[in-house]
Amino acid sequence: MKKLYCAILSLLVAFGFCAINVVAIVSPSERFYVNDRAGILSADTEDYIFSQSRALDEATTAQIVVVTVPNLEGRDLEGYATELFRSYGIGDAKKNNGLLILLALEERQVRVEVGYGLEGALPDAKTGRLQDEYMIPYFKDDNFDEGMLNGYKAFFAEVAKEYNFDSNVAPTRVSNNIKSEVDFSFISFILCILASSFGALFSEGSFKHKLILFFVMELFVIPIAIHGISVGAKSWHELPMMLTIFNLVSAFLGVSLITGGGAGISGGHGHSGHSGGGGGFSGGGGRSGGGGSSRSF
Repeated sequence: MKKLYCAILSLLVAFGFCAINVVAIVSPSERFYVNDRAGILSADTEDYIFSQSRALDEATTAQIVVVTVPNLEGRDLEGYATELFRSYGIGDAKKNNGLLILLALEERQVRVEVGYGLEGALPDAKTGRLQDEYMIPYFKDDNFDEGMLNGYKAFFAEVAKEYNFDSNVAPTRVSNNIKSEVDFSFISFILCILASSFGALFSEGSFKHKLILFFVMELFVIPIAIHGISVGAKSWHELPMMLTIFNLVSAFLGVSLITGGGAGISGGHGHSGHSGGGGGFSGGGGRSGGGGSSRSF
């Protein structure tokens, strides 16, 4: 009898976990390619995504699906996207050529999940770059409709190019301002190094002490910059902030070393199927291997 109770309890627990997953994963709409559960997309944007994705699907079997949700209900973004992708069966079952764009409004996160068959055309680094250049600047300003439309166009253009699908889609690159900020930060950073270096050369002490001071400053500043840019900046749009920090660090080191005097330096150094029910659309059974990238905004 005790074993029977344990078995029933185990079944109830398992059923509870299944129920939680069902609640967390939103079901596809009849239009399948666009599922705006967060209510942030305009009717025009939904119509555009639906018509473009349907045309691409019918011509190539590749499927691009957009999903927005109010929140992730405590789930992590990547796990949610992977389960959503597989639940919908995005892309052809054999080609695995699906792509999911998922936006979680409350968490202010977006993820692009890519099927196996498209990972060659859209590796992780590229999906992240496309988000940074075509979506994130809009999302930061809470312009979700335009950001999603622009990002969708960018990814659509890449998939269309992979299949030689004739498309006149032209997304708007919005990273120019970011690039100019980065360029300005690089210039100001170099100026800080030069200013600190000249400060060392014109400081008091012998020529030997000046050279030591100069090289010590460079040993401090350059490795910090290289390490910070390559590791500390998680995405392109964070570079201006990182380089500004380097500017301050280099300036601080330069001033502190120069004012410390020269003498004390010497020791330092799915093809879509039409469902029979309501004329809706469905996935083709495609799967994702976890490829893609996530961004917070």
